[in-house]
Formats: sequence, structure tokens, C-alpha cells
Amino acid sequence: MKMGGKNQTDTKEIEVSKLGQPFIKGSHVSFTFHRHRYLGTVEKQLRNSAILKFDKEFAQTTTAIDMKQRIVISYAKMKLI
Repeated sequence: MKMGGKNQTDTKEIEVSKLGQPFIKGSHVSFTFHRHRYLGTVEKQLRNSAILKFDKEFAQTTTAIDMKQRIVISYAKMKLI
């Protein structure tokens, strides 16, 4: 078994769904999580969702602290701002 090499997911390009096309890396978005509205920035696009980083104004909320400042949210629950 080869150690230290890249696994297949490192080289595979993620195909973003049509719904996710507008949410490019660095986009500022609003999203709802457990009935609360937050603001954040897209860090990485996935197929049907994105990894977001909470804005500084929400960094000290219980949700942001519990999620270590990052969260995965469906494109359907995000809006560009």
C-alpha cells in the first residue's frame, strides 16, 4: 500500500449543481440555520452545498463557536447579498 500519496478525492474536480453556480468562492451570502439568520462567506463549493465561514459579527454566537466558525449549507438556503 502506497503511503503519502494523494487520494482520488484530492485530484477529482467537484461538479457544482446549476443552483450553486452563482455562489462562487468569496461570495458574501445570508443563510438560515435553525431559524436564525446569519451572514457568511463561501469558502468552498460542493455539489449541492457550500462550506461557509461565519462573518465576524456572528463569530461569538453559540452556533458559530459550536461549528468552529464553518458550516455546510445547501444552496437552496443561501442568498447572495
